[in-house]
Amino acid sequence: MLTAIRASDNSLVRAAHQTKAHGPFLCPDCRAEVSLNRGTITVPHFSHRGVRGCRNAAGETSAHRKSKLAIYEALLAHPEVSGVELERPFGTVRADVFTLIRGLPVAIEVQISTLSPEAIAYRTAEYARKGIYVLWLLQWTGALEAYRYSPRRFERWLHAAYFGRVYYWESGLTVIPYQFRDKHTHVPRQVWKDSRGRTHRAGGYDHTSKRFKIAVRGRTLDIVRDFVGVDRAPWRSKTIAVPEAKVYLDTKRGFDQG
Repeated sequence: MLTAIRASDNSLVRAAHQTKAHGPFLCPDCRAEVSLNRGTITVPHFSHRGVRGCRNAAGETSAHRKSKLAIYEALLAHPEVSGVELERPFGTVRADVFTLIRGLPVAIEVQISTLSPEAIAYRTAEYARKGIYVLWLLQWTGALEAYRYSPRRFERWLHAAYFGRVYYWESGLTVIPYQFRDKHTHVPRQVWKDSRGRTHRAGGYDHTSKRFKIAVRGRTLDIVRDFVGVDRAPWRSKTIAVPEAKVYLDTKRGFDQG
């Protein structure tokens, strides 16, 4: 966590602005005491002291802390943005970054570790109930540039929720959309005869992979400039269920291929 409650005045404070002398500090969700961690390498943050059951007790990676802090600081400097808050709680959900973009309430969730589609669907539905548009961002990886890519379950869910694109954070306010397209493998046609002289034929068709996709890179986007709030209806397939949602969706809709 980058923020915690300062017990002396019940204020929500950033770890970067505190010293241990300002403590004790409490978790904003479970109110258990948390430790302030400051170092020369890691981003200053708070962590639980052996508490289980709190959603903040699972810990987070250094990459997650750095990415949401970078987004927060970039939004603070933007003239069309106001009300920027880091780790803003909304009862049942807690946004990594919350802001008003030209008056539109937007929650930005940075997903680094694996999260189940069910958990993402729940949070997305909760934001919609609160009238907040949500932008889910994933960490960019070089694997997306390979000739084939195996999307994780939550990536497939996000691809459906955002009408055929998944957003990967690069730096600051810059994100890159990717579209997952079917990967076809050609099975060559073969003709042979068995020991009895009978002719057999096989192949000669294209096979669509269930596991692998081709990740097509789209145009680089700016979180403030290139997105709008969209109310989307619920949608369901055999494997994916998207609830009624408010999604922060890009307006470009262009991809390099196809």
